[in-house]
Amino acid sequence: MKLINGLNEVTVNTAQLDAFATPGSLLRTAREKQGMTEREAADRLNLMPNYVGILERDDYTSLRSPPFARGYVKAYGRMLGLHEETLMSVFDQTTVIAPIKNEKRKDTRPLQLQRTGLGVVIGLGVLLLLVVLLWWSREDSAELSLSKSNRDAPLFYRDALQFEARGDE
Repeated sequence: MKLINGLNEVTVNTAQLDAFATPGSLLRTAREKQGMTEREAADRLNLMPNYVGILERDDYTSLRSPPFARGYVKAYGRMLGLHEETLMSVFDQTTVIAPIKNEKRKDTRPLQLQRTGLGVVIGLGVLLLLVVLLWWSREDSAELSLSKSNRDAPLFYRDALQFEARGDE
């Protein structure tokens, strides 16, 4: 069986492939033969830097989304020029990945947000009450000052008249 690696051909014994080869070891061998680092491979695949190492160790549960491991291995093998069908058959024989669960999410708000919303409404109500009380107290003090000035008005006019009378003499 031949795995094509760029311009080089790597011949692998079928018995050896089934017994010892894993997708990760095939990928690592092909990458090293091309003289590529893990970081370079990750950059070319647009994967997170540690994903290449995870794929080469066959540690698919460490991926953020393990069900996508098959696609990552396939893309990595395609980039390295490996025979896709052979790589995928080895992957399928050696790897069992749990399928994605299609759980429906319940559309509920967390209890904390409900309490926070109630707190905001109560806070705004208290603030409005304080503003109304402040406005009312200022209006009362303005009325008191007006009534006090009205009471003192005759004295003011009397004093003003006396001042004018003195000024005319």
